[in-house]
Amino acid sequence: MDGPVAMTDGDTVASADAVSGEDTVTGGDAVPGSDIVPRPRPRLGGGGTLDQLMPVVLFLGFYNVVSIEAAVVASTLWSFKAAVSRRRRGLNIGLMLPSVTAYLLVRSAVTIAAERELVDFGISTEAVYFGIGFATKALVGVVMAITILRGRSFMSWIAERLLRLPDGMAEDQRFVRTMATATWFIVAFEILTAVWDVYLYNNAGVNLFVLTRFGVNFTLGFIAITGGLMYIDHKLQPIPGYPGLTELLQKSHVVPAKSKTSSE
Repeated sequence: MDGPVAMTDGDTVASADAVSGEDTVTGGDAVPGSDIVPRPRPRLGGGGTLDQLMPVVLFLGFYNVVSIEAAVVASTLWSFKAAVSRRRRGLNIGLMLPSVTAYLLVRSAVTIAAERELVDFGISTEAVYFGIGFATKALVGVVMAITILRGRSFMSWIAERLLRLPDGMAEDQRFVRTMATATWFIVAFEILTAVWDVYLYNNAGVNLFVLTRFGVNFTLGFIAITGGLMYIDHKLQPIPGYPGLTELLQKSHVVPAKSKTSSE
């Protein structure tokens, strides 16, 4: 699974950090005197680059020195560690993280079974491992498209869950259309990069494929995310009460707060 919204070994990884003592939420602000136990408020940022890079480094290192099986295990363990760390830091998007973790474990198990010839797919173990990723990426694109066609796009869902939207904004048709278009961007990204991955795999060795794919997908992911956020911010500006994307993210605590100085 790749792209802006995926969290897998060697692919674009969303990360989250929570600093001890920071604000918490219960689905809203805590009420004084209430016995409701607050939970950490999700924060994005920090650790993402390392979590993307290390699975690639581990895979290539173990693949060239030990075996494909060791490479798969090493990169999957790091990705699993990253997912657990993000959950502990406060990122909580329903079943997304558990689902991604389960996907990583299943992908690794199938690859190891192919390497040990417990199952025969008629292709190399490397093709099994990467092929699962290609298929998953395309499937993500299809699922994203389905969310749009069903009337509630993925981006609308994620924005309503993570952001403190002004009253009535989620029902504003300008917001709905903008988030649907942003989700179409994700659909195009996932499917087109899946096609690119297949082409690259068929025309390069494993080492060159992994390095090129990481570099290209990382760069394209950064450009796509930046462009997508700029598009969303521009389209939402006419909505009454919209404070701007940066302020909205900060008020929602989706980006880390600035470190306090000792004088504060």
